[in-house]
Amino acid sequence: MTRQLLLVAGVPLAVGAAAAGVASVIRGPEQWGFAGIGFGLCVPPALAVVLLNNYLIRTSPFGRVTTLFAGTFVRLAIGFGGGVVVFLLLALEERSDKIAYWAWLLFAYLTVLVVETAVLARPLAASPLQTRP
Repeated sequence: MTRQLLLVAGVPLAVGAAAAGVASVIRGPEQWGFAGIGFGLCVPPALAVVLLNNYLIRTSPFGRVTTLFAGTFVRLAIGFGGGVVVFLLLALEERSDKIAYWAWLLFAYLTVLVVETAVLARPLAASPLQTRP
């Protein structure tokens, strides 16, 4: 489980840092802030979903399905709900900053979602297929 948490946190943050470095050279240093906000809002819910998944698959036969639906709600509520709150608090003036902010939030959400899906699907892919005689 610790490895799963490290992967879900570390890989998106590394990808985000690399992308923010490139974007800050091209668009300006405010890209670091937007990336930090995006990944700061998207990584913690992903960690919570991994913990929830590990708990539910031990306690319920419907654990994976429950995680799928609960995880979607948690990611959207905290990621984009929090994004709306932060967006209103920032009161960005420039249209390009507004677009960059939402682009970073979407990029962070999708990056974390891909890594989380790969981490949670790996145990299923590693288990041998059971066939009936």
